[in-house]
Amino acid sequence: MSFYKEIAPYAEYLHSIRKLDLYLSFDMKFPMNWGLPKSLTDEDKIVPFDSGDQSLKGISFVCQMDEKEVSSIMSKISKVIKLNKDREIKEKLFKETIESLKKTFETTDLETLTRLYFDFETDIKKPLDDGEDGSTSLELVEERTEERPKRVRARKAEADQAD
Repeated sequence: MSFYKEIAPYAEYLHSIRKLDLYLSFDMKFPMNWGLPKSLTDEDKIVPFDSGDQSLKGISFVCQMDEKEVSSIMSKISKVIKLNKDREIKEKLFKETIESLKKTFETTDLETLTRLYFDFETDIKKPLDDGEDGSTSLELVEERTEERPKRVRARKAEADQAD
């Protein structure tokens, strides 16, 4: 398969691909209201960056330059995009349904409304997220509002030597 065909599904969100020694970094720009499912986040492999755009957040997905690792990270990026797009579509459908229900309640008599019910045909329940931990929730990682604390081991050792 060509390189273009591999990255085409991500092109809308792809900012850059960088080689960092033995690692690859896939720098993505996502809408600010998008989240990352907890089951897909490895803290040491996902790093935020300034996207330069107030409406977009930058996230770098980092992995070793190895076929298995690259395939895994591409799969995670794909899942992030799919889950968030699905959520956007569901939110839109929800709002449309609420508007439709409002109109129905405004124009329908009470006796008819008391018989109102919803019935969905579902043969197979498909999980929303088939993360490695088996989680199916859409819990989203909270965005950090503060920077991580700096490592202090070196500074502590320097202070101990000064004593």
